[in-house]
Amino acid sequence: MSNTTDTLRLALLNRFLKGEAKIPQMPEAAVRIRKLLDNPMTSTEQLVRVINGNPPLAAYLMQFSSSPLMRGSRPCGSLRDLLDRLGTRQLADLVLGFSLQHLFESTDPLLLQAFRLRWRHARERAAHCAVLAQRAGVSMDDAMLAGLLQDIGSLPLLSELENWPEVPRDSATLEELCESLSGNLGALILTRWQLPPSIIECARLYGQWQREHDGVADMADLVLLASAMQAGHEPEEPLPVQKKLGLEQPLATLREELADELSMWKRLLA
Repeated sequence: MSNTTDTLRLALLNRFLKGEAKIPQMPEAAVRIRKLLDNPMTSTEQLVRVINGNPPLAAYLMQFSSSPLMRGSRPCGSLRDLLDRLGTRQLADLVLGFSLQHLFESTDPLLLQAFRLRWRHARERAAHCAVLAQRAGVSMDDAMLAGLLQDIGSLPLLSELENWPEVPRDSATLEELCESLSGNLGALILTRWQLPPSIIECARLYGQWQREHDGVADMADLVLLASAMQAGHEPEEPLPVQKKLGLEQPLATLREELADELSMWKRLLA
């Protein structure tokens, strides 16, 4: 990183740490659903009414009605059927994942373009996470959300850059800033949102491909492997996270093995 970019990075990070730059609130739709789910008096009928009041959200949720996320031998025929089978945490995670795309607004076309690219990458990472979760025997919905949120720190950074017209808008500069600051800012946002520590850790470790730690594999290992696969990395030796997860074949081979499942999850998450 050049001295100029390094100085800019530190200045931006300092604004967030001092509370001078805006940290986004959890999306309103996700907050509303979580409040309903936290209330033991909330009925399925109430949830159906609220979700049907947001047709794009209802359509998004119904896409998962016949996915591996659902338990049972038959697909869900209605939103009520779907909600009866989804766990409360699954529903909260899916609503939050859907709502994230509306967190960023900008009048700067280059910043908007950068956001759309990173959001597409986030969806692809979430698809990789879902497939790897099936292999690793961990919760698919937790893994998908962790994948979507791993780069959440880029959103407030791109929003803040609206106030910095002197910062070049070329893709290389924007990517360098996002890559270097996403982990710190992501952990800050998800801590404010009071999400589980395992999800916060996934964001904090953004881009740390060579992560090593004691103990068994955790969610951060899975998300880092998904991120490496999605980004097209081809390391000469298996990554430490691959060894933790018992998936030591070359990443190109792993992508090929998972291609059909990945295609399905990418369609669902689009």
